[in-house]
Amino acid sequence: MEGSIPASVIAELAGQAEADPQLPRQNPSVSFWQLPPHPTLSEVQSEELPEATDYAILGSGVTGCSITKTLLEASAQSSKASSVTIFEARTLTSGATGRNGGVLASFVPGDYKLLSERFGHDEAVKIARFANQTLEKMHQIANSSEDLREASEVRRTQDVLCFEDDDAFLQAQESQSLYEEHVPEERNTVQYLTAQEAASKYNVKAAAGAMIIQAGAFWPYRLITRLWAHLYAKHRSRLSIETNTPVTEISYDPATNSTHPYVLHTPRGLVRASKIIHATNGYTGHLVPGLRGKIYPLRGTMSTQKAPPEFGRHGHGRSWGVVSSGNYDGTTGLLETGLYYGNQNPKTGDIFFGGEKVKINEALVSDDTIVAPSSLENICTVLPRYFINGWKEGEEPEVRRVWSGIMGFTADRLPLVGSLPVSITKRGEEHGEWIAAGFNGYGMPLCWSCGEAVAKRLLGQDDSDIGLPQVFLATEARLHDHQRMATLPALEMLFGGHP
Repeated sequence: MEGSIPASVIAELAGQAEADPQLPRQNPSVSFWQLPPHPTLSEVQSEELPEATDYAILGSGVTGCSITKTLLEASAQSSKASSVTIFEARTLTSGATGRNGGVLASFVPGDYKLLSERFGHDEAVKIARFANQTLEKMHQIANSSEDLREASEVRRTQDVLCFEDDDAFLQAQESQSLYEEHVPEERNTVQYLTAQEAASKYNVKAAAGAMIIQAGAFWPYRLITRLWAHLYAKHRSRLSIETNTPVTEISYDPATNSTHPYVLHTPRGLVRASKIIHATNGYTGHLVPGLRGKIYPLRGTMSTQKAPPEFGRHGHGRSWGVVSSGNYDGTTGLLETGLYYGNQNPKTGDIFFGGEKVKINEALVSDDTIVAPSSLENICTVLPRYFINGWKEGEEPEVRRVWSGIMGFTADRLPLVGSLPVSITKRGEEHGEWIAAGFNGYGMPLCWSCGEAVAKRLLGQDDSDIGLPQVFLATEARLHDHQRMATLPALEMLFGGHP
């Protein structure tokens, strides 16, 4: 990271990370992905809330959808089919899944060195294979019917990963080399380019060089809402989807109902549940205060911009990323995180591009109703900085829409998956509340399989085929590890230029 961040600023950020993220705000900035809204399920509700449900799932993004699908399909074969109720604070799939970058790529090659140093090569390899397997599942799901394939526009791409400085490029090469050494099936899948080769072949400005990696892209909102529609049609008798129904409080009352001892409080009334699964990512700390600082929100910025004819049409097979060591300006307080990502719509040519330059005290917030002014100015002018052909000198891109979204980051940069200890929830019984959250900006290679693992464990089924890494588990030991889950050092690493 160019420019050091004062300890006083990091301490202020730690205070933000440990604060109550509150509920998702009403009237969020409008994501292009969510236009038009799903015609029948966007604001679906039961006429009356169910009095009780076996499984209460909080959140209707890709994770909540995965948990629901697995629970419904697995429990349908048992003697007593279970009921599932989805609670969504806003419209269906309106959170991170409906606001993200639309990229299907693994974070592990770039982070492999750090992961292996922290958790050992065995666990790093498990994380790598888990991510790759999950990405393949996303492609398989999206291609499983003509309806889903058409809606999702899923495609394989070559990702042109550009590096702005030598340090970032060298770190990436070192990590990639270790990754290929320990994950041998991934050898020889990357091509390295000089800055000149990247410019001539791919129309990009990659000052230090580039890597060509295998990736993918899709329309996340449309895929997940179509999946919800399929589930709702098939399991209507057992599945309730309650949009615009935030859970404001959770209490525990076994005396009144021993089989459904948890009480979910909503503006529309109370619902009793046997089990609760938190799939609310950056908002998790609102209902589980014991997780504040261990999981916290981070606001990101996305955009849709028009591609001029000179840029060309590459959406069927190309996507882009830009990596640098990042930059912090102590005078202005502006932080550039060092990561941009983009893809092009294969039908319209529109460019989806995201990344962050923001005042540092506006990063760890959970308010997606606005786009920070510095983020807006940056994302609206950034494309000519990284592409050679497309915009004349001084010309600004035609921006269709800019929106923000809330990601969930964890102190140790790994998801939280599994049963939550009572020492964290401060209520109920062991194995009463569960979680799949904290994907650190890389939900697509993690969410679906994490959701499957939670559902199978809830049902007492073998989940060894999923390959969930042990280091993902939300164990008592992990959550009370003051070194691994400490907020302050986590933020020093996050904003200090480390991968």
